[in-house]
Amino acid sequence: MKLRRTLVSISAISLLSITFACSQSVSETQTGEGRAAAQSDVGRPSESEDQSERKPDDPPQATAPVSTADSKQDAADVTEVAQNTPPPRSTADERSPKKSGESFDWPCWRGPHADNTSREKNLVRRFSDDGPAVLWRKQLGTGFSGMSISGDRLFTMFGDGDREYAAGFNTRAGSQLWKIDIDKDFAQGRSFGPRATPYVDGNRVYFVGASGRVLCLTAATGKELWSLNVYDKFEMRRFVHEEGLSPSPLIDRDSLIVQAGISVFALDKMNGEVIWRSLEERMNHSSPTLAQLDGKRQLIVLTGENLVGLSPTDGREQWRQPQRGVNCASPVIGPKNCVFTAAAYGFGSQLTQITNGSVQQVYKNNSLATHHATAVLHEGYLYGFHDRTGILKCVEFATGEEKWVSRSPGKGKLIIADGQLIIIAEWGALVLAPATPDGFQPTEPARLLKGTCYTAPSLANGKLYLRSNEEMVCLDFKR
Repeated sequence: MKLRRTLVSISAISLLSITFACSQSVSETQTGEGRAAAQSDVGRPSESEDQSERKPDDPPQATAPVSTADSKQDAADVTEVAQNTPPPRSTADERSPKKSGESFDWPCWRGPHADNTSREKNLVRRFSDDGPAVLWRKQLGTGFSGMSISGDRLFTMFGDGDREYAAGFNTRAGSQLWKIDIDKDFAQGRSFGPRATPYVDGNRVYFVGASGRVLCLTAATGKELWSLNVYDKFEMRRFVHEEGLSPSPLIDRDSLIVQAGISVFALDKMNGEVIWRSLEERMNHSSPTLAQLDGKRQLIVLTGENLVGLSPTDGREQWRQPQRGVNCASPVIGPKNCVFTAAAYGFGSQLTQITNGSVQQVYKNNSLATHHATAVLHEGYLYGFHDRTGILKCVEFATGEEKWVSRSPGKGKLIIADGQLIIIAEWGALVLAPATPDGFQPTEPARLLKGTCYTAPSLANGKLYLRSNEEMVCLDFKR
């Protein structure tokens, strides 16, 4: 089947006229045993999923953006999008931080290197007697979508009433730049509000709502460039997860990777057209990641049943390792072609090594069975919250050997920067501690947020951003 890709060009005759020109055909690649046929409804739902067919919901119309930009800025932004295709991005190394003196952004799920770390230095180590320096605080709605920062703009999602919204904020004062109604609030299961973290790619930002709507918006004004509902487009309504769609979108060069229902999809990031579709198995909450493994670039996907390596170019399966469970945390890429994965509810953790196309399980144990907080790798050691109880642990990556355990500060999320753990506990307290296997030496907890915190911190340009299902706060985090 031929898929159409539309290229947009600017007419030289007039600065005000935009013409749509020459279409280029690309062939959808059918690959590998076990892949779904393009745009077909195949596979089986899990026992926990609704077996009955649901009626597709018509995607709601976006409301007019609530924006501080005037109409000239809006038009300029659209012209900029048409003229300049954002530069391609691929592996975490290609998204590495900028040189000294330039900005340190946090543009997507798990940050600039896709590993919940930052190379920023000279950060706060201890809090003053007055506590952390709060620059601004903003009331927010439900959900646990991460905060993506590019320059002086921050993007996230939240629920308000019975609707879901994508929004852009100014990082200097926390003022809202725009807000777009993207879908009805997903409230079928225990979780409420959107969870996926936006991806900022040049002058565009990509969102995935809990009900399956995928949107490409202009970063400056929130103007919709294209959107689709992944469940409707691929006839997967009976495979809607009972707790909503959680995996965050991922940009790889010209592709937008979306993991939903029973498949992984690569969409043309400029227009949403399908490039490839891969796999026929139940997906869960884990987000995909890119890695250089076994001498080649790979897309690493943790489904509800397996850890799988795919070709980012055509979706062709490279290898797989069984992992049937409630897989929420993302795969952690380490040295020697190894991938760490974990899940609560009895699975535990495993280290998988890929060599010359073959897969070997290095170890499987219960040392660090992360629930929905992905562990962070730093200098050969993993730091993360174990199982549903959320005990904080340090575990050696290569062996799975436990180094230390702490019940304080309770279950939470963490990132690592400037050699320290930056932890937000679910009860809203911020804690700092050296990232070392020699023991846990935390600061006193600083309670900063009301509500429940299921969102990892975001660190960008000397500011630390935290959110709960009620509010968002920005801290001055430079010493």
